[in-house]
Amino acid sequence: MKAKKILALSMAVATMVTASTAAFAAELTPKSPVGETEIAANIQASGEISYVITIPDKVDFGTLTPPETDTDSFKDVPYEVTAVNIEGLSENQYVLVRIKDKDATEEDGKFYLTQKTSPNTKFIYDVYNVSPIEDYHSPFAVVPMTEPNGYFFVAFYKVGAKTTGTIRFNQKQLYGKDISEIAGDYSGTMIFTSSILTV
Repeated sequence: MKAKKILALSMAVATMVTASTAAFAAELTPKSPVGETEIAANIQASGEISYVITIPDKVDFGTLTPPETDTDSFKDVPYEVTAVNIEGLSENQYVLVRIKDKDATEEDGKFYLTQKTSPNTKFIYDVYNVSPIEDYHSPFAVVPMTEPNGYFFVAFYKVGAKTTGTIRFNQKQLYGKDISEIAGDYSGTMIFTSSILTV
């Protein structure tokens, strides 16, 4: 599973996909016996915060199938969010990560899979910040989304910390439907937002 990184420098937040970069080497030869090597470093100003949080690039339910009876038939897929780097936080500060559906509103904070060729055909999936899911766990969308950046997912304070969440689709939604009418590719988008939380 590929991962994206949320990178913040001096409290500015941006989302980026990392790419590998090659280091170029200078060559010393009889015709060019002298070469230069640039030395680089960074000194962080006091109080400056930087962090890198990885989020999944894609989470795939695979093929969904209707159950044979009108009963719950959950398909769960785990995903990870990891604090790759955190610098400059004070003892009472955390890197807060929130999550929501791309089109979520305060009135409708649910997560949707929408058919790519027919935008009116959509199904709900649930999002959790735990894995595996136990009966006492509730998905985010059972409560109103009171924050514009979405539901609280995790608050990181140390490098290497990670949270494994789960997306869940109840295939019971497909029971009794004409599969020829709903067949096709579906997609949705989860938006992760990071910020500094001071408590």
